[in-house]
Parts: sequence; structure tokens; C-alpha cells
Amino acid sequence: MSRPGAHVARVLGLAIVLGAAGARAQDPFGGALPEPPSKPQPSATPRGGEPPPGTPDVRPAAGGDTTLPEGNEPSLPRSPLRVPARLRSRIGTNAMPSLELDLGRAKETERSFYGLWYSERSGDYSLKLAFPVWGERKMPSRGAPQKPDRASLYGGLYYNRRSADRADDILFPLVWNLRDLKLGARTTIVGPVVNRRAPGESDDWLAPLYFTGRRKVGGYTVIPPLLTVLSSSARGGFDLVGPAFCSWRGGQSCDTRTAQDLDLGVAPLYFYGQNETSKYEVIPPLLHYYSYDDRDRSWVNVWGPLWRQHSEQREYLHLLPFYWSIWGKQERHTTLLPFFHHGYDEKSWLHVNPLFLLAKGAEGESTFITWGYARYRGRTELDMITPLYWHYRDPTIGLDQKLLFPFLYSRTSPRESSQVFFPFWGRFERYGVSRSTWVTPFIQHRTDLRGWETNIHPIVYLGRSGHQSHTVVAPFFWDFVGRESRATVGFPVYWRFSDRDEVSQLVGNVYYHESKLKNGLDWEIHVFPFFTYGETPDGHWWNVLYGLAGYTRRGDHVQVRTLWVPITVSGEEAP
Repeated sequence: MSRPGAHVARVLGLAIVLGAAGARAQDPFGGALPEPPSKPQPSATPRGGEPPPGTPDVRPAAGGDTTLPEGNEPSLPRSPLRVPARLRSRIGTNAMPSLELDLGRAKETERSFYGLWYSERSGDYSLKLAFPVWGERKMPSRGAPQKPDRASLYGGLYYNRRSADRADDILFPLVWNLRDLKLGARTTIVGPVVNRRAPGESDDWLAPLYFTGRRKVGGYTVIPPLLTVLSSSARGGFDLVGPAFCSWRGGQSCDTRTAQDLDLGVAPLYFYGQNETSKYEVIPPLLHYYSYDDRDRSWVNVWGPLWRQHSEQREYLHLLPFYWSIWGKQERHTTLLPFFHHGYDEKSWLHVNPLFLLAKGAEGESTFITWGYARYRGRTELDMITPLYWHYRDPTIGLDQKLLFPFLYSRTSPRESSQVFFPFWGRFERYGVSRSTWVTPFIQHRTDLRGWETNIHPIVYLGRSGHQSHTVVAPFFWDFVGRESRATVGFPVYWRFSDRDEVSQLVGNVYYHESKLKNGLDWEIHVFPFFTYGETPDGHWWNVLYGLAGYTRRGDHVQVRTLWVPITVSGEEAP
């Protein structure tokens, strides 16, 4: 089906095409046709019918068929990965072939230009322009190439097109009459009035007050001044009339008896919804909420502070926010704020009041908490005296951990030992793995299996790890050493960077660089800005003041510089 917006875009695109030359290819997508199947090769089977000894048996099994008819074996193109230039130029664009490609062009194009007159002819394609009064483009119709496709523009205001597929008239910007002869569709626009007719479809608009349309199944009506939207299709629809709305899926109307998924209401007073497995209802002024789920037969019903809920495992009755009650098979939990909470199930229980908490867990663990003291006994053990002292133990792994906030911390186990006297001293050790010592937050020394490290934050950093080491005295000295490279900076006068193949060094205004090549050593030295000298495996060079005077030799090529002008003395100049 065709939409008015699509017609408008298509017509504007065609008007632009009148003033531009299009593409030349016959295949609009530039696709390469595959090579014809290769000719079947004669069989190697002897005339007697039996293959030579050792030949694999490629005959189908008894009762089976081969998937390839004889002589139709598939073959790949000669260059299966080649992308034609025409297709490559279009990849990644949003070009519309129906609007931008010219039909009927030949390999040669004749053009004429006389002031404001321009004409172009190529095969069955022609373009004529009498700027700015008249323009005309002719080419074969896409749907029926034997019939012409003519598009004309008069004075930049009236556009006319006739072809086997289209019959369009536009008097810009007042009147648009667009006809799709192939689809039997018509769109007419006169100012704010839009009328469209197509097989099984219709649209009538009076913008911006009224919009309506019909389809084979359903349709739409939009009336903005009345805040009204009515739309439906075979899959569902949406209706809005002021604050009232209904959205549904399945069926052709807002009917709770036929819709599969439905939501309706009058905002903000009432909301209702249902689908195949659940339903809900909300009445905000009454603080009411109700929902039901058919899959597990559970429901929730809320009226103001009263909360009632049911599921297959539990029942709930709450009077918010003071009374909470949950019960089920062999369990019960009751809370009366702020006085107490008591709950139990088959293996555990919990009691809480303003003075203490007492609990017993399913594995026999026990907890007692009161003001200034807490005690837990289970697989692990914990004692707390005031919020400042904590003692935690895990007998299974031999862990003992103490905290006297904020000064002392201790953690010991068979694999580690950590002791902290904050903020003056700290020691952390993983036996046989690493050891770290802090003296105040600024001095740190660490050793591990790969090396060591000493830091005086934020100035001195020393250390080694494997084949790497570093020495830093910020911000004046930096030295980083690796297996195959080293970087040293004595800020701001000394810089040196080296690896297995190159060395770069700067001392004041003297720069030195060398590189190891396959055929020798390439090095150079610069005394900025006065003099530079360098050698290569096949020669050497020097310059005074960057070429005021200079000399270069590379093999048999010799070049001198005078006043920065290079002059070749012998040999051929390098390409």
C-alpha cells in the first residue's frame, strides 16, 4: 500500500532528478551474475562399468538418491569475493533506486549547452532544461519499458509526470494529485485537506482538526481538539477519549469478553487490566489495589491500610504500618510495631523487642543482641562489646580477627598475619608469599616472590619485579628498566630512551639517536640549532643551521646545500 508521505517524498525526489545526471549501469544494484556451471568432466570409469582399483565409491546407498542431477554440478564465480564497483559505491547509503537511477541510457551521452539552455541525450534517455522556466526528463517506464516516462517542471511551481506507473500533478505548494497506476492508488492534497484512496484503504484528513482512515481490517480516527484517538486492527487497538482510554490485543474492539490482553481506565480515578493468566484493578481515590494470577491461584487485595494476600504457600494479613502477620504450614510471623516481632518455622525461631534480639537458626546457631553487647555462636563465633570492639573467629580455618576501632586491628590465620596500629604502623604478611610494612601512611616497604618495593609517598619510589625495576625521585629523576628497554629522565636536562633496536638521548641542547638496521648502524647527533651530523650504512651527512651549508652522501649520490638549496653533485637523485 502507498502512503501520502511516501508519495510526496517520491515526487520531490523526481523533481530533483530533472536537474541531475543519473547512473549509467543497466543493473541498478550492480550485482555480478554467477558464472555458468562448469562443463561436466568425463567419468574415469572404464567402459566395462567398474572404476579403477582404489577409486572411492561415490555411488548413493541402496534406495537413496544423489542430491545433484548429472551435469548440473554447482560452480563458483571466477572471483567469488569481488564486489562490483557499482555495488560498492552504494553499500552503506540510503539511496532509492526507484528515484535516483535513470533508465534507457546508452554508453555514450550527447550534451548541449547554450546559456540558459541545457540538453542531454543518451539512448532512450533525454533531459532538457530551459532555466528557470521549464525542464523535462524522458526515459522508459519502469513497469513497461515500451512506454515513455515523462516528467516536466514549469516555472518551479507546476510538476507533471506521466508514465506506465505514475500520473502525478503538483501545483506547489497548494495542490498535489498523485496516482499510482500500478497499485490503483490516488492521493489528493488541497491545502489542509487530504483524500487518499487505494484498494481496500481510504484516508481523509482536515489538518490539524480531523484525521480518519479505514483499512481492510480496522482503521483510525484522530480528533486533536477533542483529545480523541480511535484505532484498531486485526491484532488489537487503542482508544482515547479525554481521560478515558482502552488498549487491547486480540479482537477488533475494547471488549473484556474477546480481547486477549486489555488495559482500560479513566485517569486518574480508575484502572483495570487483564490477560489470559492475570487481572488487576486500581482505584487511587479509595487506595484500592487488586490483582489475581491464575497460574498459581494467588491474589492481593488492598483497601487503604488493610492488606490481604494469598498464595499456595502463605497467607498475609497486614494493617499498615503497625500490624504484620504471615502464616503458613508450620510457620508463623507476627510483628506489632514498635513492641515486638516473633516468628518461627520448623527448625528456627526469632524474637525481637526494644530490649534485645534472640534467635536460633536451622543449623543450631544462636544469636543474642542487646544494647552494648552482641554474641553469635555457630560455625563461626562473634563477640561485640560496644560498637568499638569486635572479635571474630572461624575455627574451621583457624582465623582470629580483632578490631578496636579506630586504632588497633589484628588478623591471624595459618596462612597470614596482619597487624595495624593506625595511623603509625602496619604489617601485612602472607607466609612465604609477600610481606608489606607501613610506617605512617607515607613510608611503605613490600617484598614478594618476584621482587621488592620501597616507597616514600609522594616523592621516592624504588623497586624491582622480575626483570623490571624502577627508581623515581619526583619530580627530578625517573628510571624504568625492563628486559629489553630502559627509560631515564633527569628533568629537565637529561632524557634517554633505549630498547634492543634504538637509542634516543637528549642532554641539554644535544640530541643523539641511533638505530640498528639489517645492513648496519644508522646514527645522528644534533647540537641545536647549530650543527647536525649523521652516518648511515651507505654514507654520511652534515648540516650547519639546518641547511645553510650541508653535505650528504648515500652510495654514489652526493648532494651539497648552500643557503638551504640542495644541489646534486654526482649520482642520480633518489626517487
